[in-house]
Amino acid sequence: MRSVLPVLRGCLPPLLVHLLIGVPAFLTVLCARWYVAHGHCGDEDLRRRDLDGCTYDQIETSGFVLIALFLLGAFVLLLLFLYDVRPLRAGRSLRPRLLTLPAVLVPYAGYVMSGG
Repeated sequence: MRSVLPVLRGCLPPLLVHLLIGVPAFLTVLCARWYVAHGHCGDEDLRRRDLDGCTYDQIETSGFVLIALFLLGAFVLLLLFLYDVRPLRAGRSLRPRLLTLPAVLVPYAGYVMSGG
């Protein structure tokens, strides 16, 4: 049991950081899901009868969602670079960061599991 505690203590800070990075990653995934479902709508689609689900609100919102998708995605990549890649130059261990990297998806997984 004593050999496990130092490993857990070493993984706790990276775990918390990856969970915090998961919040903007969650928003990025939500933007991507919305854009895949509704981003194809354009003004010309309003006249088509075979393409249901395109509304004025979706057409007006798609530009904002695309910009948010790119900005949030770049922000998440920057955070991951600053926290996971950059410290490698200082000789810090990569193991705790790699072990806790999947925690970035925990906020999105919680959303999906709750029925979202």
